[in-house]
Amino acid sequence: MNQYLKQFIEEKFNKSGKALDLGAGEFYNVACLKHFGWKCDGVDKNQGINLEKKYIAKNSPYDLVFSNFVFHQIKNKSIFLNTIIDNLKYNGWVFLQTFDTTDKICKRGIDKKELREFFRQQGLKNISTKIFSHYDNDLGHKHWHKILQITAQK
Repeated sequence: MNQYLKQFIEEKFNKSGKALDLGAGEFYNVACLKHFGWKCDGVDKNQGINLEKKYIAKNSPYDLVFSNFVFHQIKNKSIFLNTIIDNLKYNGWVFLQTFDTTDKICKRGIDKKELREFFRQQGLKNISTKIFSHYDNDLGHKHWHKILQITAQK
């Protein structure tokens, strides 16, 4: 499971809840959360879900909506961000990780100030952003990335 997501969940939630993974890929984080007692749904383009368009899950609203390393691929960032917000219940949390604009893989980035301001304008609270270096140890990768992480509460 994404170690940063796991740490975030341990800090913010004292019991299992309901989560949505936008851009779930191989559904690894979904499976891990289910293992920990969460009710977790995931969607991905491999299922025919177009995250460039507004998406409201059938089990919405969620305690947590998260997305890991999908945002940099999205062209219409405001629609994607509104999808996150619209699937959150009141006091629910968003956890978003993407590549920072300074990372070599990032072609369609958004800087942390813009992201913070977007969430602030949407009425989210407890907004936290950070940029950090992370070593990608996956097979065939073996290099450093600059990661942008933002969390916020509805």
